[in-house]
Parts: sequence; C-alpha cells; structure tokens
Amino acid sequence: MTPEERIQRHEETIERLRADIEWLHQTCFWTEAANNEELIREIEGVASLYLSIIKELSRPPG
Repeated sequence: MTPEERIQRHEETIERLRADIEWLHQTCFWTEAANNEELIREIEGVASLYLSIIKELSRPPG
C-alpha cells in the first residue's frame, strides 16, 4: 500500500469516527465501560492519532 493510499484510508477512518462522534452527541448512548462523554473523548483521541499518522505520511522523504 502506498503512502497516498494509506493516507486516504486513514482520512476515511477519521470521517467515520467523526460521524460516530456526531451520533453520540445526538444520543444518550453509553456502554458498561464508558458513558457518552467518555466515548466521545476516546474517539476524539483516536482521530487525533490518525491525524498525526497522516501528518507523518505526508512529509517528503529524507
């Protein structure tokens, strides 16, 4: 998989995560492991990690 393909894949993942966050904002969803606010916070953290991977993959080699 090329860096460009990987970037696209991660960008799509971030879009899905943001859709999940939006859904969580609209619901009172919770699990035994976390409430709505905790789930949102964790998903935002994962999205930030994907953004940092994209940043690194976007750097020119060398």
